[in-house]
Amino acid sequence: MQAAWIVGSFAVVLAAGAVVLVRTRWLQSRTLEKCVALSVLLHAALGLICALVGGMAPASWGTRDEGRMTMVVLLEADDDGPAAAPTGETGPTAAEMSADDSRDRDPAELPPPATEADVAVLAPAGRDAPAPPGDLVPLLETVAADEPTASPAAAPAEVDEAPSTTASASDVPRADVPPVYADRTDARRGAAALARGGSEATERAVQAALAWLVRAQASDGRWDASAHGAGTGRAPGGQHDGSVGARSDTGVSGLALLAFLGAGTTHRSGPDAATVERGLRFLLDVQRDDGSLAGDAEFFAGLYCHGMATLALAECCALSGDGALRTPLERAVRHTLAAQHPITGGWRYAPGDRGDTSQLGWQVLVLSAARQAGLGGFDAAETGARTFLQGVSSGQAGGLAAYRPGERPSVAMTAEALVCRLFLGMPVDHPAAREALDFIGRHPPDPRRPNAYTWYYATLASFHSGGDQWHRWNQALQAALLPLQRGGDGPHAGSWDPDPVWGGHGGRVYATAVAALTLEVYYRYLPIHQRGGRIAATP
Repeated sequence: MQAAWIVGSFAVVLAAGAVVLVRTRWLQSRTLEKCVALSVLLHAALGLICALVGGMAPASWGTRDEGRMTMVVLLEADDDGPAAAPTGETGPTAAEMSADDSRDRDPAELPPPATEADVAVLAPAGRDAPAPPGDLVPLLETVAADEPTASPAAAPAEVDEAPSTTASASDVPRADVPPVYADRTDARRGAAALARGGSEATERAVQAALAWLVRAQASDGRWDASAHGAGTGRAPGGQHDGSVGARSDTGVSGLALLAFLGAGTTHRSGPDAATVERGLRFLLDVQRDDGSLAGDAEFFAGLYCHGMATLALAECCALSGDGALRTPLERAVRHTLAAQHPITGGWRYAPGDRGDTSQLGWQVLVLSAARQAGLGGFDAAETGARTFLQGVSSGQAGGLAAYRPGERPSVAMTAEALVCRLFLGMPVDHPAAREALDFIGRHPPDPRRPNAYTWYYATLASFHSGGDQWHRWNQALQAALLPLQRGGDGPHAGSWDPDPVWGGHGGRVYATAVAALTLEVYYRYLPIHQRGGRIAATP
């Protein structure tokens, strides 16, 4: 009653004041100053009303509750089992998600708004998570303390032996590496490179790049972006200022780890296993409660950094079979899914952004790698990604792509969109794929205008498509990229200078890691054109 009296009185005073202002024409002079004064008075009055109605009155206003109060909570049990706990709910079961994914979907159907069930990342039924090795058990206990697992299969197994403190380079690699990544192993890497267009020169360049990345790693496991020139560039068109990228440590660390993983090294095996282990520890130490791996990155770089770091975590989990990485990976992928726009299907800088093609590429690769690690439940997200790609497409066959809907197509975005389409199941002989490859082929690598980002995605698109265009692109790529690597024995030996397009944002670590990944293309993936379809999930 008192609240209604206060609000009613305020409404009457406000109406009377409005009539006086209009009749006296008080606002016709010094309008700005008077509007500011009115705004201040109005907000002060509203604050006073809120304090009187809410802050100064208890919830039991008008009653005289006295004595002790008892709350009784009843939990109703389902027919199939005991009552569920009110906390710790993480989404549907693996069987429910599997049944949901098996439903027929209309490709043109827009994805529904994201819910907890939509963003739950579950282990496929029948697939047990391998027990965590000793080397990452203490880290898992620190990162995942009080964190409920997404499913019983994702819970870390107990170990009896005391964990070791460092990874051993002599550890035997997994015998069950996912077929998509199998050519990275020592026994197959050299043969795959020679068979698909690599050479001794490309392998020497990769090894020199990895050696520089080892030297560039900081003592806490990160690759310090600003210490190696990040945050000094300006985006094309002046989109961002030059400081963006200076704090992108998790992003460039993810790219550096991907370069080691691309050559077959994990924290469990390989010549640089200790380097990879330190990098993983850094990423997991900075992971937020919501799963984000963005670290301290600026707003415009945050989701990029998260995507690159999550991609490294997913590939390492798939390659090593380390169960200790599974829970942090599930949390990271849930963050990725939650950031997708529920209508357009795109990703950009923050949840709710309508999306851009550049951001989309990293998140689609994250979902693909997470499948290889045994995670699932991504059908709706992948349908949304296809929807977004339709919105940025142009050309007679829809093979060209722009950064955002309505903009002109570019080589970089066409290449990145084609990689996404191929990873999402488009046949390599689809007319849109052929149109994209023709467009890419008309813009071969030019050493006078280096662009690591464009060359990376164009190389991936050409490699997975195969054919004559791949051979022509590969020859031009090696002729342009290899001579740009720093030689000699100075502090930059083995690295690449940042290019003038995006290099100023990511610095020397970005430039070197992306160049190494580009030259690892011959064995980093089994080519899609040799598999006749999409990159399938590991059975």
